[in-house]
Formats: sequence, structure tokens, C-alpha cells
Amino acid sequence: MRAIVCDNADTSLASMHLAERPVPEPGPGQVRVRLHAASLNPVDWKLADGTAPWLTPGQVLGVDGAGVVDQLGPGVQDWQVGDRVVWHANLREPGVFAEYSLAPAHVLARIPATVDFLSAAALPCAALTAYQALVRKANLQAGQTLLVQGASGAVGGFAVQLGKLIGAQVIALARQSQAQRVRELGADAVFQRDDPALIAKIKAMTAGGYGVDAMLEVVNPGDARRSLDLLHYNGHLLCIDPMPNLTQVPPYTYAASIHEVALGGAYAAGHRPTQEDFAVMLAASLELVANGKLFPMIERTIELAEVPAGLKALRRGDQPGKTLVTIN
Repeated sequence: MRAIVCDNADTSLASMHLAERPVPEPGPGQVRVRLHAASLNPVDWKLADGTAPWLTPGQVLGVDGAGVVDQLGPGVQDWQVGDRVVWHANLREPGVFAEYSLAPAHVLARIPATVDFLSAAALPCAALTAYQALVRKANLQAGQTLLVQGASGAVGGFAVQLGKLIGAQVIALARQSQAQRVRELGADAVFQRDDPALIAKIKAMTAGGYGVDAMLEVVNPGDARRSLDLLHYNGHLLCIDPMPNLTQVPPYTYAASIHEVALGGAYAAGHRPTQEDFAVMLAASLELVANGKLFPMIERTIELAEVPAGLKALRRGDQPGKTLVTIN
């Protein structure tokens, strides 16, 4: 089968290439999926350039895939050959930028008949990160205020949409060139992160002028106070990048709940309940797409052989939204 492999972690991303690999055989509890679509995510290039230090030399890349169940491994009972499925894969295992891939049966979500493979594959990493942050961790409620940093990206864009669906007021931080696009996703206001009056503007939009209820932080700002100053006392800071520096935060001044959001950690930790929740969150997200309530933000579609160039463009920040890969 054809697959995109990475021979070694390399900051130039020169080790990624199209190669032939054997078609894998499913083990106990696994299914084999014939891929129809996959999507690019920052974690893919971070694995390839060594930022995420878990690459196995020669590993097939990719964590978001959608396709058709092709073969069942021993012990799999809830799925049948021919089922349309999507999942978030373990980045420490061979990935989905390939014609076939293996998946644990317990993380699969069924794709509704009205949702195409590309739209389904756009969801797992980015939409589940936003869903886990806002719903599972912050328990965001209607009437609250959500601040989304990096709102023009995939995680941020899904967070803006989910926040509005929940009924929250959504304030977005994004480049001026992306402001209209972010408003179309549902943001009530869009500001720039380097605006010297940012704190005052955000607090003016919140109840009592105290600050937002929750902030989704896609990019680590360094000093945690840059984000905590935008929250009200006892608010929620949700961190996608590594945790911010808390050494300069005086004790008892913010009382914030600080959440590390990391989907892939559930595989490394071997925490089966969280892995199973991937399927639950994906099913809920797919239902929103099927009902026209969640936009998958597909900005570009490429072929399998174009994945290395696509990941380089993603690292440069050239592409908002999602880049999808057509396979088979």
C-alpha cells in the first residue's frame, strides 16, 4: 500500500516521503480500515520535526482518518465489514496517511449517511480538542463568556462554533486579516492579541467587568498572567500547548482552574475510559455536522503524495481551517 512515512525526526521536514508499505493485519480488538480521507494537524509536523519526541523511524504519519471497515480482528463484535467510520489515532502507532490503517475498535465513531468522508475526517483532533476543553473540562454553559485565542485555526474555529452552539458569548483573538472569517464562524467580537487595550475591551464585554468565564489558549503565551488577567476570579484557563509559566503568578490572586488539554495523552496513559470518550465526542460532533450546525472548515483538499508539502505549509501558518487528504 502507499503511505506517507517519516524516516527520522528532522527540523527541515525532509524525511517525509511517499513509500510502499505492507497492508497491516488487525490484532485483537482492532479493525482494519480502508482509508478514504484524512486531515492534517499540527501534531503531524511536530512529530516529524522532533517537537513531539515520539517518532519511531519509518513511522506512517497521521492521526485523523475516515474510511470503511475492511477487516475485523479477533474479538471485535460491534463493527462489521463495510461500516463507515472515523477516529482519532494514537500518534505513537502507524498512522492514517496510508491506504489502510489499523484502529482500536473502541475509539471508532460511525459516520452518518449524510456526512461525507472528508467532513468526518476534518473533526477528530481539532474538534475533539475543542469539545473536550469546553464541554468535558470547563463545563461551559449558556450565558457564560468564552474567549478563544487562535480563533482562525482549526481548534480555535471549532471552539468558536461550539461555544455559540452552547449559548455562550464568544470573544475571539485572531489576526485582522481573519476577523471576518472568525465572525462568520460565530464570534461576537474579534480582537488582536497585541492590542494594548485588550484587557479593558474584554472586561467591558463581561458581566460586572470581571473578565471571561473560560479562555481556550491555543498558543502558549509564556507568562500565564497574560491569559489569567483576562479571566474573572475562579475562571477556567484551558491550555492546548504546554502549560504556561506560573512562576510569576502570586498565590491566591486568580484562583483559576488551569486545564491541560491533551487528547493523545489518553493513549500514552492507557486510560481506556478517555479513549472510549473519543468515540462519544466524535458521535456528538458528527451529529452536529449532519444537522448543519457545525461547519467542518475544509479550506483545501490534497492528494496523498502532497502531504509532506501540506505539512510544511501548515507549520508556516499558511493555511487557516483544515487541509484534507483524499485517499483511495
